[in-house]
Amino acid sequence: RNSSAASDVYKRQPKESAVIEPGEPQLFVDDWILDSSLSLMRMLHRPVKDNGGQTPVIAPPDGEKTLTAKGSILFDPRLESYVMLCKALPSTKIYRYISSDGLTWSGSGPIVLDDRHPVTGGREERQYAGMHCFFYDAADAASPYKGWVFFGNWGNEHEGVYYTSSADGIHWTRGPLVVQGYAGPGDPSATTIHQDGRTVFGPGDTTRFAYDPLGRRFLGIFKFFTTEPVAHDNHLRSRAYAWFDRLDEPFNIRRLDRVALLPSAAAANGDMPADEYYASTGWRYGPQWLGELLVWHGRDDYPWSAAGCAAIKLVSSRDGLDWHKVPFEDLSGTPEVFIPAGRQGGNNGRNDGGYLSLFSQGPLRIGDELIFYYGASSYGKNVPAPDRISGGGIFRARLRPDGFVSVTGLTLTTRPLQFKGRELIVNSNGPIIVEALSPQGQVEGTAFLTTDSIAHQVRFAGRSLADVLSDGQGRLRFQVEQGGHLYSFTIR
Repeated sequence: RNSSAASDVYKRQPKESAVIEPGEPQLFVDDWILDSSLSLMRMLHRPVKDNGGQTPVIAPPDGEKTLTAKGSILFDPRLESYVMLCKALPSTKIYRYISSDGLTWSGSGPIVLDDRHPVTGGREERQYAGMHCFFYDAADAASPYKGWVFFGNWGNEHEGVYYTSSADGIHWTRGPLVVQGYAGPGDPSATTIHQDGRTVFGPGDTTRFAYDPLGRRFLGIFKFFTTEPVAHDNHLRSRAYAWFDRLDEPFNIRRLDRVALLPSAAAANGDMPADEYYASTGWRYGPQWLGELLVWHGRDDYPWSAAGCAAIKLVSSRDGLDWHKVPFEDLSGTPEVFIPAGRQGGNNGRNDGGYLSLFSQGPLRIGDELIFYYGASSYGKNVPAPDRISGGGIFRARLRPDGFVSVTGLTLTTRPLQFKGRELIVNSNGPIIVEALSPQGQVEGTAFLTTDSIAHQVRFAGRSLADVLSDGQGRLRFQVEQGGHLYSFTIR
């Protein structure tokens, strides 16, 4: 549990009116919706792992050491099923799994993807496949499956992200190099960013994209890093972002001039000295963007991940370009950690205690739950062979809808709102007092929420929000009493 920056004083920050689109949940992961707060306290909620993360939902296929989430989960309307594409180690093959309900999966073997060097036509001795990221384009009946695949150690002109497409999600055609990757010191194609006294190079092997269904465009998520470690053996693995329109056209990496998420390499800003931002995701959630940040550390054991292992933090953005970690503490008093790793090597090498990895698309909404899938080996990168990055597989965790952060006390008032909907829907566990305020600050209606529901339909003495704020303007004030949790509100 943690208070905002306004923790123990009454803070008033007059802001411009916020236009609330019907049906979009308003979260409290940041301060955007707030106008003022009195001793505001918020809590970060971790998704609950199936079986405590002791056994994977999908175990590695025979002959593989582990499965990683370096891929995507898509919905194929022709199959009326979800399609999971994930990478196995050590083979680096991409395996395909199918589920009609998003919960029970059956395998159909590896996909067919050309991994031959574009010049030599062979498989290079040290080449590797980095991040894979996929998208289902329902507007393209011939080849709806599209994606990016990173190939490493292919040399200065050939290192990077290649476009790929498929008619069925099984047989893939590799297209052109679309993101020139950084092949190492002396690579003339490298992009260099100087920021906050640091110099980082990229893009690197956990570069991926996210689709924006509202803007009908793509958000590139690019990895940067140092060639030599700075303090604490930290290579400053970082995340940069940029918008673009097409997956199959070359992206101008010279556009990248800022890193949005740069680790501290110190015990500061929620980081530990060895923390590196190894990978990240982004997905639109109502009016904003959320994402997972994979934090790896090569040294130091933490309660949430051992040295050489990783944990997942939550990040947010309002525009897709400016990102911040969600800083609040969970019930145990641990800040920022959204999905921790388990005990390394737990359950005889079957648990999620090692190196975690992220699917690109974010959680699936299945019924009244958000379903998070993630990859995890049981042993991390610091364990010697043959156990290094082995065990585990694909794991699952569940969260209530909008349940990322709750307000636990005391009072908040929203910025001025402009809305077109009629009904106020609140996701909360009472006791909570809700007040509708006129633009002049007068209380026009009061409601009391005492039970737990993801969709309280708030009535003010029998009237809707539109009845008490008839011109579609005003503020909302929430008073969260002891034991209460306020997760979100929506105007429908």
